[in-house]
Amino acid sequence: RQSLEPCIPALPIANTEGRKGMSSIHTMKGVQDLIEVFEDKVTITPKGILGFMNKGLKGTKTIPFSSITAIQFKEAGAMFSGYLQFTIPGGNENKGGVFSAASDENSFMFAEKKNNALAIQIKEYIETKVYELRAPRAAQSQPRTSLSDELQKLASLRDSGVLSDQEFQSAKSRLIS
Repeated sequence: RQSLEPCIPALPIANTEGRKGMSSIHTMKGVQDLIEVFEDKVTITPKGILGFMNKGLKGTKTIPFSSITAIQFKEAGAMFSGYLQFTIPGGNENKGGVFSAASDENSFMFAEKKNNALAIQIKEYIETKVYELRAPRAAQSQPRTSLSDELQKLASLRDSGVLSDQEFQSAKSRLIS
């Protein structure tokens, strides 16, 4: 539609090829911009007259998942648009609800209740990826050796003269305790 109504419908779009050949996981056309979700980032591209009026000529905003500290979600209703707003360090997201989200470069606005499900999928996907980035990774485990293997190594070092009896007893005590 070409009107400037605040509730222009958001249309889900099939997965598309993003920049540099990366395929997007989720894509959604919103009230004034297009959101594309990739494996490691989200992009918000202003589209049309509303995008230009509210966000200017800034172009595509790329937000790496590693930069996202929070996601605010507001469902679309019969009268008001919904939005996804990304909080990033150093960003100054607007706290004024749907009207402020319209001009926030870190927000994506969508209309119509039927699009809430896709917006929730996008939010949950990104939250999962952000959590995975922040979760402590399992320590690189080296093959564990048993106590008896360690004691045999110490005995071998003592028998070959590398360790004295006193050094052997000291190392043995540390292993056992």
